[in-house]
Amino acid sequence: MSEQPLRRYGTVMGICILAGMAGGVVAGVVAGTSDEASLGGAALIAAAVALAMAAGLWACFRWWKGLDEAAQEAHKWAWWWGSTVGLAFASVILMTLRYGVGDLGEAPVKDTLMLGTVLVAGCQTVGYGIAWAAWWLKRR
Repeated sequence: MSEQPLRRYGTVMGICILAGMAGGVVAGVVAGTSDEASLGGAALIAAAVALAMAAGLWACFRWWKGLDEAAQEAHKWAWWWGSTVGLAFASVILMTLRYGVGDLGEAPVKDTLMLGTVLVAGCQTVGYGIAWAAWWLKRR
């Protein structure tokens, strides 16, 4: 691996860490935490999460560069079609649960947002898996 991509990945990781620290401070201020110890703790936790995310991003870049062109195309196609269809299903399910069935209509907004997040991520992942398998089965 040449020096240039490593420098670019390092820059991306540094930006992620700084964004995480800023996000932690903003979250502390928004939550009403005014003492410096709490703000520092929130920034430290956010920086640790950002560092973990940056390390994951770096690992993903390394993994992606190691794939051959066919595998890259399979993943891109599966993400485009599978996750889009999964998002559509998740939207219909969430709207049905929120406005059609009743119980969720009385739930707090926070619970509905969390359910929506899990539902969308799950449906997109399942759609991606099905589309990825279909792509490879069609080309075998």
